[in-house]
This record gives sequence, C-alpha cells and structure tokens, in this order.
Amino acid sequence: MMKLSNGGNRREVLAGGAAAGLLTVTGLSAQPSDPSGAASSNLKISITLNGVLYSYPNGPAIPSYYVGFRNDGRVVFHLGALGDLSGRSATSKPYHLGPHRVKIENGTAVLFDKDIPAHWWNAEWAYRPTPIMVRNMPARLVAANRMFPFGDTGCKVGPQGKRTPYTVMGSSDITKGMPQTGERPDIGLTTDNGGFFMLGGDPLPMLDWAQANDSCPLHFRDETTGKPINLLKYPQANSADLPGLQGSPWLPKGPYSTKPGEEQYTGWGGDWGPQQAHFCEMSYIAYLATGDLGFLENLQYNANFTVLCDAYLSRPASGAVIHGEVRGIGWALRNLFMAHIATMDAEAAGTLPATCHPSSYFKKLLDQSLAYYDPLRLDPTKQTFRLIGDFTRSSSWMCDYVSTSLAFGVLTGHSDWAPLYLWTLGNVIARTNGTSGYPPGAGTPYRLNTVAGGQDATLPQFTWRQAFDSLVGDPEVTLTQADHDMLVAKPLNGGKSFFIGSDEYMMTTRAALVMADYLDKKGLATVRATYPDFDTSLKNAETMFLAYGKVNPRVSVVA
Repeated sequence: MMKLSNGGNRREVLAGGAAAGLLTVTGLSAQPSDPSGAASSNLKISITLNGVLYSYPNGPAIPSYYVGFRNDGRVVFHLGALGDLSGRSATSKPYHLGPHRVKIENGTAVLFDKDIPAHWWNAEWAYRPTPIMVRNMPARLVAANRMFPFGDTGCKVGPQGKRTPYTVMGSSDITKGMPQTGERPDIGLTTDNGGFFMLGGDPLPMLDWAQANDSCPLHFRDETTGKPINLLKYPQANSADLPGLQGSPWLPKGPYSTKPGEEQYTGWGGDWGPQQAHFCEMSYIAYLATGDLGFLENLQYNANFTVLCDAYLSRPASGAVIHGEVRGIGWALRNLFMAHIATMDAEAAGTLPATCHPSSYFKKLLDQSLAYYDPLRLDPTKQTFRLIGDFTRSSSWMCDYVSTSLAFGVLTGHSDWAPLYLWTLGNVIARTNGTSGYPPGAGTPYRLNTVAGGQDATLPQFTWRQAFDSLVGDPEVTLTQADHDMLVAKPLNGGKSFFIGSDEYMMTTRAALVMADYLDKKGLATVRATYPDFDTSLKNAETMFLAYGKVNPRVSVVA
C-alpha cells in the first residue's frame, strides 16, 4: 500500500479513519493549529542571494519580498508588491529572483535549508511544519452540497496517471501555458486530479496541483493589507497588456520585456501564462478535503485574478464585473462561487486567516456580475439561444462550461443565480430534445451561427433549424449537404454523436444535464417544471455518451 506524507496509507485516508469523523458543514474547513508548538516569534528566516545574507523578520530584507508567519504554522514566501495605486498604474517595479538559498530555524533547530532555483514576481511558496492530511472524504463534500457526486457513469474511466510531485516553485504537471489548446486533463468544473479523488482515487496529484497553485504568478497582493488587491476599492484594477486600456490602476504582469519592439509589454514569470479562458481549478476540492488554509488563500487569489484579468466591463459605479470569452466567464464565475462558499465555511469554523477577504467581499463581486448578466434572460431578442456572450456565433461546448459552473453555484447555495442558470440551461436542452429543429444526433457543434454570417448582430436571429442549416460548408464544422439531409431524416443518428470531436464535447453536455437532474431532485432548481422535455434531453445525451464508451474523471458526475 502506498504511504502518504501524513504517515498513513491511501486506504486509510480514503476510508476515513478518525480524521473523517467531522460531521458538520463548518467542519469542512476545520484545520488544527500548528501541533509542533513552534511560535512564529521563535522562527528565523535566512536568505542568501548573490552572496548577500538577508534575514526575516528583523532584516535586512529583499525589496518587495515578504515572509509571512501564519497562525497555522505555515511560513509563506512571496515576491511582489503593488506600490501606490492612486494613479494610472501601480508603481511597483517587478523583477524575478534568481537562485538563492532559504534556511528556516527555530532556535537551534534547522527546519528547512534548501536551494531555491528561482522565484518570480507575484508568485509564492509555503513551508508547512506538518504534512498535508486529507480530512474529508468525497461523500462528506457531496453531503454538504460542496460538490456533485461522482461515480459509475456506465463508461470507462482510464487509469490514474503517474504522479508528478510538487517541488518548491514547481508546477507539478499543470499546463503552465494556459492558452494552449487541445484536449487537456484540467479543463472543466474540476480537473482530472479532482475527479479521481471524487471517484475514490489517489488524492496526492490533486494536492500537488494545489501546492503548485502558489507558483502561478497571479498573486496580486496588496502589501498594505496582506490580502489580494481589493476589487471593491479598485474596481478597474486590471492586468491588461498595456496601461490605459481598461481603466486604472494597471497592474504589471511582471518585468518589462527586453525583446526589441516589445519593451512596452510586461510578462509572467516561470514560463507561466495564467489565462481566464483556460483557467483550471487547482485548489478548491483540495481545500475542502484538507482544510489547508494556504489552499483557501489561493482560492481567493484565483477568483480575484479571473475578474481583474479583464476589466473591460468594470466601472466605478457598477463595480468590477466579469468579462471575457464565454468559457472564461464560466470559469471566473466558478472561481467566485468556490472562493465565496469556501470562505463562508472558514468563517463559520473560525479559521479564516487575516490574509483573506471575508465572504461578503466575494458575494459583492458575484452580485455585481449578476446585475450585468441577469437582464439577458429578460431580453426578448435572446430567448432562442439563451447566450451570455458570443451572441452572433456561439460555441456550444462553451455554453456547456457555463452551465456546469452555474449549476455548481446553485448547488453551493447561490440561489439568486438559479433563474439565470435555468434560462441558460435552455441552450443545452434545445440541442438535445429533438424538437427545437436541431438534431440531437449531430452532437455538440464546435461553432454555431445565430445570425446569417455569424457577425452582424442587427440581422434577424436564426431559429435552431436555421442555425443547423447554416453549418453546411462552415469552415470550422465538417458538415456536407448530404450529411445535413441524413441528420434531418434521422435526427438521433442511431444514438451516436456525428460531429468529429463531438464525443469529447458530449461528455460535458451530458454532465451539464446530469447536474441539472441532481439539482432538480434536491429541490435546488425547478428544472423539470421549467423544461417538461428535460428527461428526453437527458436520455438522448446519455445514449450518445454511452455509445462513446469513455469518460474523463472530471465529468464523471452522477445523480
């Protein structure tokens, strides 16, 4: 049996043991204080950089380099500052640290003494005095309405891959260049690592990613508060490519480029490329499973980043509002829902660190985005396709991402989002019910025009049948006239998804409908009352899903 870093074994951790005896919702965030008894006042940090010795907490200190002593025993090493935020741009001067050595001492005892290869701007890492322990099993997360149930979908889940352990300032096997396209194990409501844990698999890869979240250079920390930059105070704070594009203050991503012709741009460090549209869930399930407060801090930074990374809609009057690609809107909402509910749990348990915003902060950010997007469901011109963006040429798989994120929000108690969730679910229903004019057997299309040409929003909006008809000859969708006519004649296509690649997309389409089924059964959303043909949609999606025979762990939800 595989030994875990907590001294137990995998079977003990996943079966529960004494550590799994927490029964209340607030227990999900319970974490003991430092059992070693080492007071932060006794700790001394020595950092050797370029032959010069720096010391914390008494100095001398490295510019814009902070060492935080947490009440739970963690020591957090952060490079980055904002400076004066009253002007057009933050006044900080970003830079990266090269190789250096860090030593942590408690009196005469040396707790840590290692070389750190590099440390880039707005990234951090943490020393923990005790190993991270799994304290809450998947069943408890489901019982507390903190995640959907995962289980046997009837399709095969591949084996869990080889683990890539986390190292200080490392990334495990996260796709650091987030804009990279293609099928990846990290795109979804959660990741395959999180999915495997929810299925009873090895939790260690999930914990590796949660620790590697520290290394992602999105920790825009206000050095005057020790918390993520306050987007209620600075609603137009942004990390756009250049200052002045989206209000102020503008926050540099890192140092300015030294490449000829690109000197006006700043760039992320460590070969990372955080991006809203491909942002993966790195810390939520890991936090719920362990109660590790470092993971909670990351949840807050992640949520903040996927708002400030695109401040196009943010204004002083209306506040910071989520904007981006449709999928990015989905992931940003997911991150806010996760940060909000996890912070509420920490508040209820009395464990919220001083380095975190209160839950009311994330509720306000959610309210501001809801005020912008909710009127769409009342717009008479938006009732056919029920989109929250890309109104002339949509990507149905992105709509599915939004649906799963909103479903998660409703699951976790955000009932004020239920009307918008139910409305957007209509897009999924129309693609699968067989009566809208779109043949379910076509599968989930890569692109779908809602007006002729897919660009001019002033043109009359298509019906679903017209939208399907327009796919013939579409440069991004392979559909001949003969194939079109066959699908019209046989709209279920023998129970198989027609479009190339649609089998993969159908996993999420099916997951969106299963989540809706679960919410309806739990009395959290009136799915069947709103859509009498819901069960037909669910059956059609399940049929095509089962015909494929394979499923990714991250979408292995059951009702």
